[in-house]
Amino acid sequence: MQFIDTHIHLQDYKQNCATDILSAMSDYGCKKLINVSAVEADWGKIKTLAEKYPERIVPAYGLHPWYIEAQKENWQTRLEMLLRQNPQALVGECGLDKLKAPEKAVQVAAFIEQANLAKQYHRPLIVHMVKSFGWLEEIWSSLPQKFVLHSFNGEKEQAGQVVKRGGYISFSASIMKNKNAAEIIRALPEDKILVETDGPYQALEKHQESDISFLPRLINFLAEQKQEKAENLAAKIYQNSLEFIKTW
Repeated sequence: MQFIDTHIHLQDYKQNCATDILSAMSDYGCKKLINVSAVEADWGKIKTLAEKYPERIVPAYGLHPWYIEAQKENWQTRLEMLLRQNPQALVGECGLDKLKAPEKAVQVAAFIEQANLAKQYHRPLIVHMVKSFGWLEEIWSSLPQKFVLHSFNGEKEQAGQVVKRGGYISFSASIMKNKNAAEIIRALPEDKILVETDGPYQALEKHQESDISFLPRLINFLAEQKQEKAENLAAKIYQNSLEFIKTW
């Protein structure tokens, strides 16, 4: 089976080493990683890794809603310049979070600015969405034609709304803890499913770091819910991932 980890933070690993993860990719059938940022301090680190491993790393530059208020002024200009310099880079992660983030107006404004850059430069958008789906419903028109709700762990109806608008749903380990996982997964068309680790975060085991070794286990879980062969589903999701990372 072949995989693309569509959401990983290589720069954040502590127990493991980013270069060790990159070296182990072939052991787990992982062909590419989307290396995602959360703060501006990540951008340079990701750029360096992507330039060193251009066949393995797809960079994604953005600002996570938790950290918007801590950013220096004119971050939008610097982000736009980075996208111009890196024509294959995605935008993200960015988004909305009702539990742990600044007030709604601040979040929405920053999210729309990043979504507009994604549209302007024809880049896929990686969206963080926690307990704030109602906010998203107010700004669907701001999203680019390619976007993904990463580490989805919401409701079947919400996933349906995303797919209806052309978006993708990406699953991490969090879906394995959702009591309605089977219902959510079976309701999704296979051409809109992606997989990720969100490494080093969201490991199933406490005090451990999630990494690419988890991807086969995640695919097997999704296949069980879909009631089909893991190899067939993995092949489809791999093609979805290749399509998602394309600019347009």
